[in-house]
Amino acid sequence: MASAEQSPVPLQHYSLCSRIIHLAKKIRSDVASLLESYVERQGLDRTISLDSVDGVPAAAMEQEGKLTVAERLGANLQAYRAFQVLLGEVLEEQRSHLTPLDTDFHASIQSILLQVVALDYQLGELLALLGHGRPAWEAASPENPGHRSLFEMKLRGLKVLQELAHWTVRSVRDLRQVAKHSQDFGAAHGELPERNLQL
Repeated sequence: MASAEQSPVPLQHYSLCSRIIHLAKKIRSDVASLLESYVERQGLDRTISLDSVDGVPAAAMEQEGKLTVAERLGANLQAYRAFQVLLGEVLEEQRSHLTPLDTDFHASIQSILLQVVALDYQLGELLALLGHGRPAWEAASPENPGHRSLFEMKLRGLKVLQELAHWTVRSVRDLRQVAKHSQDFGAAHGELPERNLQL
C-alpha cells in the first residue's frame, strides 16, 4: 500500500522539472530578444566590458559535480530571487531616467520580471516536493541608484540581462540533472514509463 501511495512522486518531480525547464528556456529566448533592443536603445556595444559592474549573481559553477540536488536548486532559487530585485531596479531606472517614454520597452522588462517570479515559485515547489526547505533570503540591500551615473545604469542593466540569460542556461542543465535522477529512480521502481522522456 505504501508503495502505491508513493509511486506518483518521481513522476511529479519529473513533470515539475519539465515545466521549469520550459519556462527557463522561454525566459532565455525573451531575454535574448530584449538584449538586442536594450543595446540599441542605450547606444551600447554588446562587447563592452562589464567587469566594473558588481552585485549581479554570476552563473559560473564551481565544483559542479559536488553539488547536491538541494544545493543546485537552492543556488538557482537564490539567484532568481536576486534577479527579481535587480530587474525591478532596471525597470525603475528605465522609466525614470533612461527611456521614460518607451512603454513597450518597459513592458518587455516587466514581462521577464513576472516570468522570473513564476520561476522562483516553481523552484520553491520543487524543493518542497523533494523534501527540502526554501533557503533563507540572503539578498543584499539594494544600492542607492542615485549614486549611479546614467552610463552606469545602462551598464548595470546590460549585465543584469546577460547574467540572467546565463542563469537560465545553468538552470536547464541543473534541472535536467534533477529530472534524470527522478527518472532513473522511477524507472527502477516501475513508476515511470519505459521510454526516453525528452526535456
